[in-house]
Amino acid sequence: MNTTKYLLLCIAIILMFSCSNEERNRLPSITPSHIDLSPEHPEAYFQIACGDYNMSGFIIVGQEEYRITKGIMSKEVTVVELSGGSKATFHCRNRILVKIDFGFMTISKIQRGKYKVQLNKNIDIRQPIAISFGFSVPGGISTVVVTLKQ
Repeated sequence: MNTTKYLLLCIAIILMFSCSNEERNRLPSITPSHIDLSPEHPEAYFQIACGDYNMSGFIIVGQEEYRITKGIMSKEVTVVELSGGSKATFHCRNRILVKIDFGFMTISKIQRGKYKVQLNKNIDIRQPIAISFGFSVPGGISTVVVTLKQ
């Protein structure tokens, strides 16, 4: 029960921060801004309005924030250890991030400003509850939250 309350609080804070920034700074929006993935609905798409922006980082609820650095972008493939023993594999082409494979899910850039998130069928890895992805846009960061349901 405490985990559910913590998750809802984290999502509410992220959404409130995102919404207040969008009003104040007129940040480009992400549609949809919240995505639910489950075995019944293992994939979804989202689009960033008004352009193509770089992903700046992500937060896995209950873990630390991870920044996508120039060092990651400079290599075709980079593997990063995440807390909890899992890994994220970053795939870049011409210093542009095109895919992150978390083992339990992937996020892929499929065209300018459009992304696909897909829940993998790997059940051996403990799945986090939610991940928030941030994109550097003029005036701040626009976010999308992906919630994983079993």
